[in-house]
Amino acid sequence: MAGFKLIFIFGFFLFFSFDVFAESNKPKWKDLKPQQQKILGPLAESWDQMESARKKKWLGIAKRYPKMTLQEQQRIQSQMLSWHALTAEQRIQARERFKKIEQLPAEKRKEIKQRWYEYEQLPEGSAKKL
Repeated sequence: MAGFKLIFIFGFFLFFSFDVFAESNKPKWKDLKPQQQKILGPLAESWDQMESARKKKWLGIAKRYPKMTLQEQQRIQSQMLSWHALTAEQRIQARERFKKIEQLPAEKRKEIKQRWYEYEQLPEGSAKKL
């Protein structure tokens, strides 16, 4: 029984030490290529604290970025700036809302997207009143 516990404890520490090792291999901001840094510039301050999955997502966007239209590039830059402006709490809330919306039926999600599109089309004064 003591041998099993020892194996379990060793395996437990090995698992977590591998996890820490994998975490240290995340690309740091200084390790990104200059083009990636230019594209992902609004995320520079928070990059090194970002989770691996989020970094992977943004690196994928940076890879596709040169092939995007100017309008798509501007939208991505705007989204990064908006995201960067949020507090940590606001980001958590945004992620939770996104998860809830993703769980809705497709028709309901489509309705929400349509309403959001209509809201974005309102003149700035009207949108602020809402």
